[in-house]
Amino acid sequence: MKRFISLLVGGLLVLSLALNIFLWSRLSNQSNQLKLAQASASETDELRRQNQELQVNRTSAPDSADADARELARLRNEVGQLRKQAGEAVTVRTQAAEAAQLRARLVTATQDLARAESELADVVKLSPEELQQAKEEAQSVGCVNNLKRIGLAARLWAKDHGDVFPPDFIAMKDQLTTPKLLFCAGDTAAARVSEWSQVDQSLISYRLLNPNGDLTEPTKPLATCVIHNHTVLSDSSVHRK
Repeated sequence: MKRFISLLVGGLLVLSLALNIFLWSRLSNQSNQLKLAQASASETDELRRQNQELQVNRTSAPDSADADARELARLRNEVGQLRKQAGEAVTVRTQAAEAAQLRARLVTATQDLARAESELADVVKLSPEELQQAKEEAQSVGCVNNLKRIGLAARLWAKDHGDVFPPDFIAMKDQLTTPKLLFCAGDTAAARVSEWSQVDQSLISYRLLNPNGDLTEPTKPLATCVIHNHTVLSDSSVHRK
């Protein structure tokens, strides 16, 4: 009998323990489900809040886009104005540089004019005899220059023709380039021409003294002026009278 009671008590204890375990598991499961439900509810609330914010942002987005567009238009306008001002600045700098150049030229021209006026004043002070002497000296210097160029032209011609000088002045027209060099400024009877076809050799102011001469004789007279008697030698040096 005692054994039966013991078994009965033991069975009740085991049943009570199993029932407690079952209830604890059921309670724990319900607690977890409650937590999940609460989390889901919180997540749902968060999603609702975010959705409301998106709706608000959508409503305010057009206003923000309009503001950005207006700011962009303003910036573009400022850039355009700055570019225009930069172009105007370049133009002003260019004009300033040109003005500086013109001022420098004006200063130079003024100085040249003052010098010319001074020289003219000196000339006016000269007597008729002194003026004639100055004129004759200028003509003499011009004659020397002509003879120098004739001598150089003759040497160039000889270099291309076996070291032999030309037979006349017309032969070296390519080296002289212009017939004006054949007429002395002091030769009042000379018929000055600008075309080689118009040259009359009998009216040339200079006489060729060594036609067909040898280039290797540098001290031999080559040509002379009938007005001033200046002479150019075969080495193109000029002796003044």
